[in-house]
Amino acid sequence: MTGHNATAESFPPTQVNVTPSLSSVDGAIQTTTPAPQIFTIPPLPLPLHYQDRSTSGAFDDSYLGSYDCSNGTESYGTNYTLFAGNDSPHHVHYTLVPVDPSDETHTVSLSSDIIEAGIYPDDFVTRPGYIYRSQLNVTLGPNVTGESHTNPDGSGWSRDPYFPFRLEVTVDGSDAPEANDRIAVTKICSFHSQTRSMQPMPGIDLALQSPVVLHANETQTFPIRARNYGGGLRELYFTIPARISGESWSFPLESNSGQLQPIPEGLAFSFDPEVMSGTNFRLSNTTLTIRTDPRIPPGNYSFPLLLCYRNLDLDNQSSLHFPFSDMPYSGTATSFTVDVVEK
Repeated sequence: MTGHNATAESFPPTQVNVTPSLSSVDGAIQTTTPAPQIFTIPPLPLPLHYQDRSTSGAFDDSYLGSYDCSNGTESYGTNYTLFAGNDSPHHVHYTLVPVDPSDETHTVSLSSDIIEAGIYPDDFVTRPGYIYRSQLNVTLGPNVTGESHTNPDGSGWSRDPYFPFRLEVTVDGSDAPEANDRIAVTKICSFHSQTRSMQPMPGIDLALQSPVVLHANETQTFPIRARNYGGGLRELYFTIPARISGESWSFPLESNSGQLQPIPEGLAFSFDPEVMSGTNFRLSNTTLTIRTDPRIPPGNYSFPLLLCYRNLDLDNQSSLHFPFSDMPYSGTATSFTVDVVEK
């Protein structure tokens, strides 16, 4: 469960799996530009260096729910944040679709007696390069609880209520894959209390294969890949901050500062791009370049590869990294070795 969960302000949610009709004349979508005040959180301009032509977005949370397994009605909320493409105004439409928990490619019907969900605003025209935040409201129950069974030998099973949804986003009537997302609503009845408030964090999906063999005065490039496992839109980046002992090292690196050594002269690392965009459950790619020059002596050198990230923070417009937080986090690291050999 992420730490962003907050009950959204009340609004008349659109019913799930209902798409309002649009008329067209000469192939153009006919729609009225909504007034800015339909957004309870006003749209904000995206800084130029974060803008591009594509439209992307994500829920701030991948899961909504509680650890209360009562029969009562519960309400949850979160936000969906959209980065609008900067090439022109676009007509954006959201459709929230309930899907089968065992096969999320299949849609299902859910009774309003079990769950009601809606996202608003769900139909609007964007200004180029702006940030838009809609609110998802969910009401679960009453009489929605977990199930469990215990056999005479002490074995058994338990099942929590679990309702996944897919958000389908269209831009000017066409699917916008970088803006589509999914979210699940659940009551966690059977998990240990230590699982509460666990945060999904990005992970390293593709790293270097050790050892990397280089000669002095040589350059090699390597693809590196990260995956954002939920938690909303993020800024991701890799870093190699120091040299470490190849035999043993601890993480976080700050837990044992004595293990850190300077990167040898004549060895340099760079990433292109330096910063990646992270959206829920998707891959982000960069290229690591390793360069040696004639000064570096032959030897075996080990390094940590850290994946760092900044969370979305639209409330802090003074952040140097707005719309992301100034505070970076790093919860994932691996290591690799560079063997510099004589020609």
